[in-house]
Amino acid sequence: MTTDSSQPLPGAPRPEWTLPEITGIQIRRIPFQARKPRNFESALANVREAVEFLVKTSGPIPIRALGPALFIGEVQVTESEQVGENEYRFLAYNNIDQLKTGAPIRFGWINDPESERRETPYQYQEDRPAK
Repeated sequence: MTTDSSQPLPGAPRPEWTLPEITGIQIRRIPFQARKPRNFESALANVREAVEFLVKTSGPIPIRALGPALFIGEVQVTESEQVGENEYRFLAYNNIDQLKTGAPIRFGWINDPESERRETPYQYQEDRPAK
């Protein structure tokens, strides 16, 4: 009878999912029109405006199963897209009445517990120019 006495192969290196620093945010209210769905009625059909957060970061946001989120006080903003090199657009549209002036802006992954959210030097204020 033979036995395999070799050591197990090392696992793949763990991916690096550290978020970059936010280096600037521009916040403004914009008109919003949901794209027209073909096969169902959209829950966003009656939404007419959104708050846009144009976020500049110190590096790219890593791609993983759960996307990035901005936390404006208790409001989680998860709708995002990359619009340039290290520039991302986040949209809040169904809960903009809950955004409070002066609320701290934190950065993390969708559904991160509060202890995992990264502090930023920014607070919510509409029509805030980028740094």
